Amino acid sequence: MWRLTRPFAFNLFLLLLLLLPINVFADEFEVEVGQSIQSAVDKAVNGDTILITPGLYKESVLINKGIFIKGEEGAIIDGGGEGNVITVTASNVVIDGLTIQNSGSEQEDSGIYIKKADRIVIKNNQLKNVHYGIYIGNSNESQLLDNSITSNKAHFSKRGNGIQLFKGGGHFLKGNEIAYVQDGIYFDFTKDIEVSENHVRESRYGMHFMFSEGILAERNLVKKNVTGFMVMDSAHIEFIENRVTDHFHFRGYGILIYETKNVLVEGNEILRNSTGLSLEYGVDTLINRNQIAANQVGLEFMGKNENNMFSENNFIGNVVQSKISGEDMRLDDGVKGNYWDDYSSFDLSGDGVGEEAYKAGSLYDRLLRKQPYWQFFFESPSIKLWTKAEALFPSFGTADVYDARPLVEPVTMLQEEEQRSKDRMIPGVLGILFILFSIFAIVKGRKLR
Repeated sequence: MWRLTRPFAFNLFLLLLLLLPINVFADEFEVEVGQSIQSAVDKAVNGDTILITPGLYKESVLINKGIFIKGEEGAIIDGGGEGNVITVTASNVVIDGLTIQNSGSEQEDSGIYIKKADRIVIKNNQLKNVHYGIYIGNSNESQLLDNSITSNKAHFSKRGNGIQLFKGGGHFLKGNEIAYVQDGIYFDFTKDIEVSENHVRESRYGMHFMFSEGILAERNLVKKNVTGFMVMDSAHIEFIENRVTDHFHFRGYGILIYETKNVLVEGNEILRNSTGLSLEYGVDTLINRNQIAANQVGLEFMGKNENNMFSENNFIGNVVQSKISGEDMRLDDGVKGNYWDDYSSFDLSGDGVGEEAYKAGSLYDRLLRKQPYWQFFFESPSIKLWTKAEALFPSFGTADVYDARPLVEPVTMLQEEEQRSKDRMIPGVLGILFILFSIFAIVKGRKLR
């Protein structure tokens, strides 16, 4: 299984900045209300800083040189509802601490539009009532840090995306809050990107991957969208320790993987979705140590899926544990399988693995597709009896999708281990502090004598 590491170019990002030509004569311009930001940009040269004081600036700004734009708290740039509010066409630009609002609403109109410009840093900005939030096209090695992005109040089909990445790559996105847009982060023909600790909610797709590769999405919170992660026609994607919850739209998925290969889904919490995880024509996918719980459907297979491996996942409290297609599939790695809370066999050898295989995709699951109201009989005695009878007569079933090494106890997830480690650490720290305080008190007491 291919394993993504942080893009190499990013590890050298700060070093490259240090190696850039330094303008020893750099100036700082201060712009006050009533003055033009664009005039200050026109006067500046590479390396200069423009400080924008609090107030409302009704203008659109073109940045065509490598400068630092810093907004004091309360500095607002208003685009007046036409075109881009800020357009960047030069490399090595920093935009920090601004409120950016009221872009146009046509095609690619954006709060910040970056075109063929590398090493851009966008941080600590608030973008609101914009069509697209930040649009980066044909550019490389930019950083988007701790920005807040919202679009307009229209239906999501009439909004742009929070962050649009088109071609290029090597970007780093961390700590951004995105809500009420079309898609939170859209990866389009782009590659080698790290997306960490972002929060996307109340949109169509939390993150949308199209024709992209080499993306690491780690420790993000994706909540209350139509679908959490939508992955299509991409490769080498990693989802690590994300929380994907509350996608209860009738077409909603926690994670949907379509015609994509080499995907790692590890350590995620996939909770309270219409469908937790869906694979359709997925190839070489590793699903490991995820909590897939309280979904209407836990796991779904559609079309032909090849060489996919599941191990040490917890499937707990899903109304329908799995829906399967017509293809045979094994759901364990040959050593360890997964925990299924509706598994009813025994572990006679004491190795933590059940003696009988777990059979996925029952006749009851198939019936629910045609008669959804049957979900009200979930876990009823009659359905349990039906499931047991089906296990005794497997010819009743559909494709042979099974876990040959089902676990009889839930797997302890990484997040739980970290919390337990922290809980154990607190008494230890308190004990050390108590000992140090006691020593201090004894020494102090002797001196007082």
